[in-house]
Amino acid sequence: MTWLRQTHSVGFELVRHFLRRMFDGDWSSSPGQWISAATSLFALLLPAGLLLIREGALDPKYASRYSLMSRAAGSAGIRAAVIADELALITLLFCVTGLIALLQWQSLFPSRRDYLALASLPVRPRQVFLARFVTVLLFSGVMIGSLNLLPSLIAAIEFGGAWRLDSTFFRHASVQAAASGLACFFVFFAVVATQGLLLNLLPPRLFGRIAPYVQGLLAGVFLLAGFYSWSIKQWPLDTIGKLPAFGEWLPPVWYTGVRQTLLGDTDPFFVSMRQRAFVAAALALFLTVITYLISYRRYRKLLLEAAGIPEASGLWRCNLLRLLAGSPRREAVIDFMAKTLARSRTHRLLWMVYIGAAAAVVLNSSLIDGALFAHSKGWGKALQFLVLFWPLACSVVILNGFRHVLSVPSELRANWIFQLTESQGRVEWMSAVERFVIAYAIAPIYLILFPVAGGILGWGMAVRMTTQQILISLIMFELLFYSWQKLPFTCSYQPGNQPLVAIIAKYIAILGALVPILSVMVAVAAEVWWLFPVYGLNFAAIWIWARRLRREGWGETKLLYQDEQTAVTNLGIKELTYTGTAAHIQRNAV
Repeated sequence: MTWLRQTHSVGFELVRHFLRRMFDGDWSSSPGQWISAATSLFALLLPAGLLLIREGALDPKYASRYSLMSRAAGSAGIRAAVIADELALITLLFCVTGLIALLQWQSLFPSRRDYLALASLPVRPRQVFLARFVTVLLFSGVMIGSLNLLPSLIAAIEFGGAWRLDSTFFRHASVQAAASGLACFFVFFAVVATQGLLLNLLPPRLFGRIAPYVQGLLAGVFLLAGFYSWSIKQWPLDTIGKLPAFGEWLPPVWYTGVRQTLLGDTDPFFVSMRQRAFVAAALALFLTVITYLISYRRYRKLLLEAAGIPEASGLWRCNLLRLLAGSPRREAVIDFMAKTLARSRTHRLLWMVYIGAAAAVVLNSSLIDGALFAHSKGWGKALQFLVLFWPLACSVVILNGFRHVLSVPSELRANWIFQLTESQGRVEWMSAVERFVIAYAIAPIYLILFPVAGGILGWGMAVRMTTQQILISLIMFELLFYSWQKLPFTCSYQPGNQPLVAIIAKYIAILGALVPILSVMVAVAAEVWWLFPVYGLNFAAIWIWARRLRREGWGETKLLYQDEQTAVTNLGIKELTYTGTAAHIQRNAV
């Protein structure tokens, strides 16, 4: 449209600028690269949403869960099944919205970069804050509406079952949209309010240190709750009956109460939950507005006086770095990677998110698989399962996550210094990356979990088990970094290179099939002492072979500084397109 290409008021242009840059930033190398990742996410969620419809809702000839509950417990059984499904759905939407808000953490308040970029323009801080707040409102509205459209339509069919479907479909759909939409509204603005409170209560330097850890903790909580939401569907009637005893302070329960009361349920518990839901949503929005107003008053202090994050220093750190490096060139590269990871909020956030994801995976397995082992074989077997599963599962998530963190660039335009000097120490640079990943991603897992395994299994068995697990983790590292031929933080990165469906399928296959099989092999070799050298030698041989294969050609091949798809930084300058033949272009030039 011609109207959109024209220049309008300051507020309109600021809102348009902030909306365009909402998903851009330090995550990728150039603007607009988030579109491919978002398209991949939508392609994954659409068929996943259709899987929510059970066969009983599509064909009345087949007995759905609701018809079975109706036969077993009458109307009370149907009500319990619907409440469990509704609670699971709202929990899942709640967690997805929270994760999106955390990923947009850098774009929820005006930043130092906004101030510096707009300082030369006739723009007042009041206009910047107002435009950013309007942008957040617009983004949240579109995101919440898009996220709830398909679940609301599906829930209206599924929760009643095709065998009970009547003319109230649109009423059920609108009530579902209101309840789940209000839940998403609450969690989104709760995250915004949390950032605002941290921003105004903490000193600027301390905020830069603490904020990524808060983001990582919240990401772990949302991921854990999202994983566990699939188990809520299987809650029996007795558990639903005890909901007032343990669900009073769980936000998804509040918004389940909104749906139940809007559909005519007069249960006093759900009536009180509905009131709590409205108060919580209003409080989240109120705190967001208040923190925006306070931040506006402290604008210059928050943005201009906020210096870089102070670095950890000390003799012990220098000695440890030299011991890990072994040579001056490796020490310089490791120091560069450590300082970049410590200074960059984006990289620390990504790292905290992956750590939270690893914690969510192991805790979810503890709550489900560990509970099953405890019920059938006792708590001793349950704890043995956990120390067997945790290290390999953490290795899968953390190694993949660390590879992603190292792929995201930091100050991409400054990589020319590495391009000029890489031929002088290319082998040592790659060796430094290897040591850095092992020290930061693999070693902490076993330093933390080995004492736990020793206390549960005994030290002899723990040593045999941990030795095999370390070898398997090193094999994972070799396979993941087989094609790695770049210095961390210096190469352009384009998200969405791999389809999200393929990434999710890879994680499910590894965590659901490969890790349990390897855990069983490790457990058998740890218990049967004469199998330990057989399995250990095989794992060691595979690791040595994979390591030699990965290191083959080191020092000969140039490092990469651009992703597979060449990333070109968009400076906002319109391209000049010339059409016609070469002769025509030359004639015009003359």
